[in-house]
Amino acid sequence: MSSAIFSLLERQHEQPWRDAPLLVINPLDDALATLKNAEAWCFHAGTASQWQAKGNVAYCQASAPDISQYTQVMLVVAKEKALNHYILEQLTALPTDAIVWLVGEKRSGVQSLAKKLPESFSKARKVASGNHCQLFSLSHIETATDPRPLTDYATHVHYELNGHTESFTTLPGVFSQTHIDPATQLLLNTLSEKPLGQVLDFACGAGVITSALRQSAEHLTACDVNPMAIAASTMTFAQQGIEVDLRLADGLPDNLEVFDTIVSNPPFHTGQKTDYAIARKFLSSARKHLKKNGALYIVANRFLPWPEVIEEHFGHCETLVDDGHYRVYEAIRR
Repeated sequence: MSSAIFSLLERQHEQPWRDAPLLVINPLDDALATLKNAEAWCFHAGTASQWQAKGNVAYCQASAPDISQYTQVMLVVAKEKALNHYILEQLTALPTDAIVWLVGEKRSGVQSLAKKLPESFSKARKVASGNHCQLFSLSHIETATDPRPLTDYATHVHYELNGHTESFTTLPGVFSQTHIDPATQLLLNTLSEKPLGQVLDFACGAGVITSALRQSAEHLTACDVNPMAIAASTMTFAQQGIEVDLRLADGLPDNLEVFDTIVSNPPFHTGQKTDYAIARKFLSSARKHLKKNGALYIVANRFLPWPEVIEEHFGHCETLVDDGHYRVYEAIRR
């Protein structure tokens, strides 16, 4: 949660969320964990761990927890419009007259979301604004019903790889929801002829890279920080009929073995903010999880500073492909 959003909420001294059981959805940090009546539904494993470390209940899962127990819900608006609408549609199990709060920076689209609500909610009312943020309230006006299953939100995407049609399944809030992104396509084209052995796909998203490399790998492991990505990958791997050791983790998972190959299209955003820390931490730890002569392959925008970071930890960094927008880098553990 940005400091601006937290400051806006802190000024709302009389609001009822301070006393009733409150579910905070999509918190970006543990700022609201100071409210002892608050629980969280997180889409980031690290944030969930922060809440749990403070003694608060935190759910890190794709489908909603038991919503029926809450009379107050606060959604910190995500940058992904489809994820926001998915979350609101998952709140159909709220009791009638339960209050939902929408809060976010103006650039997050909070005002637009407040104008395009599911029919089960009342018209949104602006409660406060400041620090380029806005807070709205609305109520659940229909009888509680079970939400639609997660599979109803799945999108099946097809793309071409080496003359064959490949596919993956994705969900709201998962990177590259409607098509394969060009950076990932470049990475897959580059690796298509290489024997890869035991493979780890870091920040796997919808499982595109993992599933595409299945013919070249002996064993597949994939991880992501986002439970929606884990759910999408699970669907993708089931669709492909492949077995993958799939893990939800903030960064590289604990108790991770060593690999012949580590691949990634590493993220450089957290929410709407540019965040290099995720990839820096990954690149600094990747070498110790490679066997001798094991290879790291990543694809990234040309402007990102990853060659220097890779060289710092591996002693070298080779550019395999540069298409003018993206580069594929290779580093070998000597």
